[in-house]
Amino acid sequence: MKRIITLLFILIASFTLVASKIAFIENNGIILLEVGEFSSNKVVAVQEIFEKFSKVKLSGNQKNFVPQGILNAYYFVDTALIIDLNSKNIQNYSSEEEIFLLLQILYSLFENINGIDRIYILVDGKQSEIFIRSVNIYFSFPKDLYKTKKGD
Repeated sequence: MKRIITLLFILIASFTLVASKIAFIENNGIILLEVGEFSSNKVVAVQEIFEKFSKVKLSGNQKNFVPQGILNAYYFVDTALIIDLNSKNIQNYSSEEEIFLLLQILYSLFENINGIDRIYILVDGKQSEIFIRSVNIYFSFPKDLYKTKKGD
């Protein structure tokens, strides 16, 4: 009986909802907007984050560079998150749009996914040196470079 209660507690705890913020661009800078709640289960939360990008209503100078359907797949390996992005809808992005797209994704994932310390990016299932036209994605993106101030 004790085992069943413990398993139920673990199951419930892994699917609780936590308040979340998503990164968007405003006046060429990153802003974090409250977008409701995500699952505290990191495997579920990654998909939820990418779905929220296209559903949030933006105002004024706020912009979103993350197109719907960009996430092909994602994997957790130890403390790393590997995301596979679909290049179909972003081939015509300028260098600036490419940078904003990656910043939105990186800040949003690091803000909401606990237990990861770096993110690797694949494009169409393959490791690449350059993302679209200018950003080097051959190496990982470490969390330390994408910290946000808590409590803002």
